[in-house]
Amino acid sequence: MEIIDKTMKKFIFTAVLLSSAFLSLAGQNRTSYFVRNSTQSHNMNAAFVPEQGYVGFPFLSNIDFDLNSNLGPSDFLYNLQDGTTGLFLNKEIPSEVFLGNLVKNNFVNMGLSYSLINAGWFTGKHSFWSVDMGLDVDMDANLPLEAFRFLKEGMTSDPSSYSIRNLSMTGDVYAYVSVGYSRDLEELVDGLRVGAKARFIASVSSVDMNIEQLDIDMSSGKWAASSKAYANIYSGLLDFGFDESGMLDLSRTSFSPTGFVSGMGASFDIGAEYTISEGTPVDGLRFSVSVTDLGFISHMADMTTSVESAEGIQFEGVDHINDPDMDINGELSGLMDDLYSMLAFKKKDVTGNQTRMLAATLYGGIDYTFLHDKMNVGLLYSARFGRYRTDHELTLAWNYAPSKKFDIALSYSFLRNASSIGWLITFTPKKGIGLFVGSDYTSLKYDALSFSGIKIPVPSNLFIDFNFGFTISLGRNQRPDAD
Repeated sequence: MEIIDKTMKKFIFTAVLLSSAFLSLAGQNRTSYFVRNSTQSHNMNAAFVPEQGYVGFPFLSNIDFDLNSNLGPSDFLYNLQDGTTGLFLNKEIPSEVFLGNLVKNNFVNMGLSYSLINAGWFTGKHSFWSVDMGLDVDMDANLPLEAFRFLKEGMTSDPSSYSIRNLSMTGDVYAYVSVGYSRDLEELVDGLRVGAKARFIASVSSVDMNIEQLDIDMSSGKWAASSKAYANIYSGLLDFGFDESGMLDLSRTSFSPTGFVSGMGASFDIGAEYTISEGTPVDGLRFSVSVTDLGFISHMADMTTSVESAEGIQFEGVDHINDPDMDINGELSGLMDDLYSMLAFKKKDVTGNQTRMLAATLYGGIDYTFLHDKMNVGLLYSARFGRYRTDHELTLAWNYAPSKKFDIALSYSFLRNASSIGWLITFTPKKGIGLFVGSDYTSLKYDALSFSGIKIPVPSNLFIDFNFGFTISLGRNQRPDAD
């Protein structure tokens, strides 16, 4: 039964690692939100415009990566008595210590936004246009505490039981082309500007998986499990194999592209800003609000593979234990086959196109500019409406522009990771190549872990964010009110 225990742990742990590895962000650098000369802030508020027109450097226009979780390296790695670092499964690590750092439902979010080419330019006195073409990855995972409890404790008594609920993952990989328009409405309200952006989406691959129920009963006499799970895979890159009874057979699954577009969709951004400029002591105070990624993807039925595990399917015992004619690799391979049988994935008919909503984000900000427009401070609230949770953040930002071509920004986020700071450096000359580089979360708290006898600092929290890109300034194509 020890082999069963270890192999089942391997199964759950593999699911956790796959979720963590494939998950993403469609993140944007919040530190840049109040930077008046940012060429990327209109990605968070469609009303925002930079000081001058630009063209993104091909293939390096904008790369934004974001990985965050309530879990961190120090939740899984521990310093052992012999001076080395061990995984949480090590017997030196008490179960209550490891599990005490986790919550009922743990999360991992990851995102990647890669702009192949983009541009923005002014037309006339009031209007600004932008275009963008790129690739987005946006994924979320929910990792229940009970799954980690099973990984850590296994069969601690005879019998032992576990009830795992909602081990879930969802994600999208899609290409897009967007067109944005921003216009000031000074003829109606002085200081008011509005904007909108339309994005046309071609989905490459998407997944929606949820192990709703996995009940495990372990004893010295038998091992039984009942499962209820489903998975929807939207992709034309894989050919999933099924046996004669309609059960999923991974050995028959192969990479066989039948199409690189599994669905089509659209999303929209809307935004507005209002700046007080009435000759009052608070001239320069700006209010802004926006919503991004309001949209959907509709996946084609012939590009959709749907499987489910019927409630009440029982899995009792395994056939690959202590077989004298089978080596350890064969045993493990056979056990993994048994475990997939335990989930009892069978093919489900797909009757039509499947529509999924994107994860929208709400922004609301207030900032004040002073020192002849060289400095401003702002407070930004954001909420990302993910599949499994809504992530709220409150960010305080300070920006300083010693010259028209150079900006420095610092930020501090209060809600999600209070032990980090954000920063941004922007260089935008009137002519030539510009650069922006920054991060919303640079950790201020580290733990020392020993690797090969060497103490190496690692961030206490898994909050990683990095954003950079190059632009080419359009020279005289400047905002009409820019000096």
